[in-house]
This record gives sequence, C-alpha cells and structure tokens, in this order.
Amino acid sequence: MDQRRLKKQVKQVAQRLLRHQGPKRWGSTKDPVTLLVETILSHNTNDRNRDLAYRALKQTYPDWDAVLDAAPDELARVIRPAGLNHQKAERIQIALRTLLTEQGAYTLEHLMPMTVAQARDWLMQLPGVGKKTAGIVLTFGLNKPYFAVDTHINRITRRLGWVTDTQDAHDLMNVVVPPQEMGSFHMQLIEHGRSTCKARKPLCADCVLQDLCLSHAER
Repeated sequence: MDQRRLKKQVKQVAQRLLRHQGPKRWGSTKDPVTLLVETILSHNTNDRNRDLAYRALKQTYPDWDAVLDAAPDELARVIRPAGLNHQKAERIQIALRTLLTEQGAYTLEHLMPMTVAQARDWLMQLPGVGKKTAGIVLTFGLNKPYFAVDTHINRITRRLGWVTDTQDAHDLMNVVVPPQEMGSFHMQLIEHGRSTCKARKPLCADCVLQDLCLSHAER
C-alpha cells in the first residue's frame, strides 16, 4: 500500500475507533524515569504482572538510590512477577546508574532540548531499550511524539495489511501517523487489540474495521 493511501486509511481507522471508543486523554502523566522502569518491567509479560512487579519494587525500596544499591539477586526476587527478573533487574540498575553518573540525578530532563531522533537514540543506548520502550518514554513521559509499536499494534497493523513481514512497523507508523495524533492513536489501537482484535480468537464479527482488514478478507 502506498503511503498516500495508507495515511488516508490511518485517518479513517482513527475516526472509527474514536466513534467506537470515545476520546483518549493522553500526555505526560508520569515521571519519565518511572515510566522507563515500568516499561522495562513490561517486556515479554502482561500489564498485570508488570504492575505487580512495580508495586513490589516501590513497597520494598523507598527511592531510586535504594533500588540501585540493592543486591542484584534481591532486586530480581522482588520483581519476579514480571518474569525474566534477573535480566530486568540488571537493566534497571544499569539505567539508573547511567542517569546518576551522567546527569547527577535520576532524571531524563536532558532529553527535552533534543530532537525526537536524538532522544530516542540516547534511550536506545541503554541495555534492553528498543524503539517501543524509547517511544513510550518519549510520548507519554516527555511529550515528544514517537509512535511506539507494542504487541497489539504490531498484530493489528499486519492484519490490516499496513505492515509486511519485512517492514519495521515503528519506522512506517512514524511516517504515516500525524505527530499530534500519535498518543491517542497508540491508545486506540491497544484498546482495540485487547477488546476485539485479539491474538488467538479475534472478534471479527464485532470489529468496526472489518471491511478494511486484509486478514479478514483472506479468511
């Protein structure tokens, strides 16, 4: 699908999901460092397990200094509900240590003057931080528009025929989605993936995008 046609369909899908779901409020609602840690915890698990792990972390450690100073095995035990806990504990501590060493504090404010691409590349230097994690921190922590593609969005965009197996969904969506709509459209697609366009048993009969879906047409 050429970009002109794809941009038109993106707008059409966003309008349908808006009518179906109602408006989505979004913006910088969390401290960016908190969002970074939460997103690292979210890798390869669901929201419930991520929240359990983050809640346990906050209940165990009073501040980021305590998280950084914790024995790695102890931190891994605390965040065990998130899975891959030893790997995630290491990545969280490296991220916190990097901020403290380079910025003198647990802050990502130094990213504010940067362009989106510069800030994304800085975040992606941290172990385990890819385009999705960087994009979530940028959009929802720093108000820098970057379209992050999670499991739900990746599934929907491929079923719609927007993204092929050889394409990078992040690169494409950051071209075809208007910057001012990235946050709301990101949230719309995630809700659609959770409620309707499910991984195993999609509710195609209830889908407001059924006539646009390449996957449905091929069934």
